[in-house]
Amino acid sequence: MTASPPSRLPLLLLLLASLLLAAPLSAAAQGLFSLSDEHRKWLEYDVVYIISDREKDAFEKLQSEAEREAFITAFWQRRDPEPLTPENEFQTEHYRRIEYANTRLGGETGLPGWLTDRGRIYIQLGEPEERETFASVPGLYQTELWFYLARQEQLLPPIYVLFFREYNAGPFIQFNHVIHQPEELLPAQSFTDGESRAEAFVTLQEISPQLAHASITMRADRGVTASLVQPEMEILQTQTLMSDINRAPYRLLDTNWVSGAEAGRGLVESEYLFNFVPSAGLARVLPGSETGSFFVHYAIEIEPQHFTLAREERGTDYFTRFEVTGEVTTPDGDVIHDFVVTPFLRLTGTQLQDVGARPFTYRGTFPLIPGDFRFRVILKNDARTEYTVFEDGLRVPRTGPSFSRPWLLHAPPQSVPSPGVRAWLAGASQLVPNGRGVVAAGNPIRAIASAPEHERLVFPGTPRGAPAGAGAAQETRPAEESGSAQEPLLEEEVPVSDGLAVWQPATTGWESGRYVLSVDVGAEPRSMVFDLNARSRVAVPWGLSDSPDESPGAVSAALGEQWLRAGNLERARATFEASLGENPNLGRVRLALGRFALDDGEPRAAVRLLEPALAQAPGDAMVLRVLGDAHRESGNHPRAVELYERSLPLQAPDPALLNALSWSLTAGGNGARAIPYLEQSLRLDPEQPEVQELLATLRAGVSPGPR
Repeated sequence: MTASPPSRLPLLLLLLASLLLAAPLSAAAQGLFSLSDEHRKWLEYDVVYIISDREKDAFEKLQSEAEREAFITAFWQRRDPEPLTPENEFQTEHYRRIEYANTRLGGETGLPGWLTDRGRIYIQLGEPEERETFASVPGLYQTELWFYLARQEQLLPPIYVLFFREYNAGPFIQFNHVIHQPEELLPAQSFTDGESRAEAFVTLQEISPQLAHASITMRADRGVTASLVQPEMEILQTQTLMSDINRAPYRLLDTNWVSGAEAGRGLVESEYLFNFVPSAGLARVLPGSETGSFFVHYAIEIEPQHFTLAREERGTDYFTRFEVTGEVTTPDGDVIHDFVVTPFLRLTGTQLQDVGARPFTYRGTFPLIPGDFRFRVILKNDARTEYTVFEDGLRVPRTGPSFSRPWLLHAPPQSVPSPGVRAWLAGASQLVPNGRGVVAAGNPIRAIASAPEHERLVFPGTPRGAPAGAGAAQETRPAEESGSAQEPLLEEEVPVSDGLAVWQPATTGWESGRYVLSVDVGAEPRSMVFDLNARSRVAVPWGLSDSPDESPGAVSAALGEQWLRAGNLERARATFEASLGENPNLGRVRLALGRFALDDGEPRAAVRLLEPALAQAPGDAMVLRVLGDAHRESGNHPRAVELYERSLPLQAPDPALLNALSWSLTAGGNGARAIPYLEQSLRLDPEQPEVQELLATLRAGVSPGPR
């Protein structure tokens, strides 16, 4: 009999899996161990309202009943407030809440109580401090109002949770300020068109001031005047509060305890926090020090009233940890580059006093290959689990002269003695970007644009009325396309020096308002909108900056990964080779080039590339696996078996890996040891005729023939 060796994954697929943070596959695609009825009930009933997404994902990816039982035990132990006592008070209270919901909160409907809105809130938050029931009020649906005091440990303010029975039938549903209006509680009332919200509020006040308040906002610690006339103000607040309520059961829990179950399985946590704060963002493409190289520089500014730090329990310092997640995609949505950095910030009380009234800014930079892209960055602040999002389009020129959209600076460019690669450093000039796009009246405008290979740029500044919903630093089309036909208030031709054109006109005589700032070199103008503000000065932000890895070969390695994601294998390979020439100790570059060598039919070259990479990272599952392929194709089956078996515990097993290991065992005369691996491969994917044939041969005690 002839057994076919296992095929390798295509180069692009395997390199993307090893070099990049791939999104998790579906359960079916990963061949996950299916949930038993008992474990499905535990996941979808017992803990459905208190388990975090990260824990749920990890539980679903476990590979045996025994692992899941161990996980459940650890799940409750992690939540035990008094580990030294025999009783787990959290677990006892949780099941009491479920029992209460089922026996007391589902009677008005056929639904079990835990599935109702009241049951969900009760299981998540427990008994409210106060309840008020409106069961027989003429013209008012049956209504319940629950009040909860602030819970600082869960970052919940004092809140009202309002429930009502629409049409006085079915279950109580939660009043949601995103979709419900106060007048919907009063079906028998007639209200004046355009005044129904205010009139309903007055009617509800006559019934109960607390009920009226809750119909406008969930926040019991805030007034209702603004939200009464502007209901849209409550949409984000309601979404944030509901997200906080959903997270309250595990707010204090460090879910890193599940990392052991996730290690090596390619699971990437991409949870977006639901406490949104506004920000102003800016991103521009500037040329790097190497000819033809470009870097994206970005900045996110957060006003001081939206920026939070935590204070030490027994100290005077203030601190937070950030998580900054960025993603660059093509117009088709393919990810070209992504990153996650977790900077830490600590300030003394004196330092906080010095900067507390100024905006906070986070600035970063990274290299990018040519093309048109979409950029998104999410900044998360762990002090209060707040987040903000900034998105923008990017255009990295391919060849020839180019110029960027303009942007504003807080101060003139400052020369630095030792230029390098860091955020908003252009050549030898350090820039302080004005992300908010606000200039104090009477002060000069500091406008700048990148224009490599140009000699001069024309800067026109044009007054513009602010369109509805427009904000400062808004990108815009050229003035004639955006509805502004006014003549420029000031226009000047500016020389380009070191790839930058800086324009600093005085604003004396300019009126406060909104302006369009453009740059023009005879091609299509590129513009932005900024505000000239009547205040005397604009605060310069403080904050943190992140810079790319400046070690030799690091930038080339990053660009090589981007070319790989873009599908340009030839350019990726050349860039990786240049990177390895700069620094022979880059393991991920060796991994990429090793895969190229395997696909070229040169397994010995792959071995030479990958053995040093394994010495640097002996626990890297992908290096172990690819080096195993290289030794198998070189005929060194004992070494291939060793490497495959070392990689197995580090990742979720898949048929390709199990088959490769089985083939090397069989080729080395260890067919009996291959049998359990082949059986596991078939459990994961039964539709493998060649594997079935090999397994039957080995079970019969027959040695398979040569390849």
